[in-house]
Amino acid sequence: MTTLTHERRPSLLGLVLTAMAIVVTALALQWARGSWPFGSRGALPAASSAQPAASGHEGHGAPPPLPGFAPVMIEPGRQGGLGLSFARVEERDLTKSLRTVGTISLDETRTTHVHSKVRGWIDTISVDFVGQDVKAGEVLVTLYSQEVYAAEIELLATPPGALLAAARRRLTLWDVPPKEIAHLERTRQPHRAFPLVAPRAGTVVAKQALEGMYVDAALELYTLSDLSRVWVQADLYEADVGLVRPGDTATLRVEGLPEPVLAKVTFLSPTLDEATRTRKVRFELPNRDRALLPGAFVSVELDLALGRGLTVPEDAVIRTGTRSIVFVAHGDPPQHFEAREVTLGAQVGDHVVVERGLSAGERVATGAQFLLDSESRLKASSAAGGGNVHTH
Repeated sequence: MTTLTHERRPSLLGLVLTAMAIVVTALALQWARGSWPFGSRGALPAASSAQPAASGHEGHGAPPPLPGFAPVMIEPGRQGGLGLSFARVEERDLTKSLRTVGTISLDETRTTHVHSKVRGWIDTISVDFVGQDVKAGEVLVTLYSQEVYAAEIELLATPPGALLAAARRRLTLWDVPPKEIAHLERTRQPHRAFPLVAPRAGTVVAKQALEGMYVDAALELYTLSDLSRVWVQADLYEADVGLVRPGDTATLRVEGLPEPVLAKVTFLSPTLDEATRTRKVRFELPNRDRALLPGAFVSVELDLALGRGLTVPEDAVIRTGTRSIVFVAHGDPPQHFEAREVTLGAQVGDHVVVERGLSAGERVATGAQFLLDSESRLKASSAAGGGNVHTH
């Protein structure tokens, strides 16, 4: 009898130990699931299961927890002292005011560079200063060329026929005016110099011709441009090149003019300047009164309509270099904060467009984000197996 009682005692002790192990295991599972029943904060709201889907992806379910981050709990009474504030995710009409600078330049389609097509010397100059207006066909200079003089003598010695036509053609290709060739055939006298005339009407904007100067085809004698229309060429920085389209309207403020000028984008350069990381955008302006002077400085302001989209304040976003993160606030008053990765679009003023990751009406933290970030990372790293940990 004594032996039987002695054998039952170890069995009762084993049952007690087994029951305690079950209780401890159950409590540990409850803690891991975020429903620890004995904390003063109570259970966390089931935010992840009730959370709206990302904009443009409704019905796809809530986004998965962000790896490396754990939800953070902050009592409402502590939030003011931490500088924690909130903003709504809003859908709005997106407009961006883009400011840049540029200069007035010549209209390249109305500009001509004048060269001599033969070697020779400038005999006389008729147009002798920059800024002088010329008409098409007006004499700029007269040139003495041994080649042209020899070709004139050859033409006079050639009998009528195919060879005579070829001699005329050669003089024409050297820019000897048709009137000069006709005069040569009529008088039967070669001329020591022939006139070089303006190929188009315009204003002399550059000049290198000097009396007695030796010239060849490489030397630019004059630059002529029709200044009744000019270009404004401005720089778009690389981050903004995708926002501007031909036809967009800009307000141009030209140094020296009292009133701004409205103009439309007519052309965008197909290349990016590697040194400045900018793209040229062009505007074309009428200039009948010559008030717009090439080289003048211009301030350019573009108001761009970007459609509708979701936005958050820029200071709500933490940019890590490889991704962008916001902290979504849950509860009323908010006290549960969840890290959410977002895909961003263009910056519009002090807001930024959210292309993916948030829904209209959600609230995001706009203050103390770095405190939330460090707390969330710390809790994620200290949780067993990287699980979510919630603290006061």
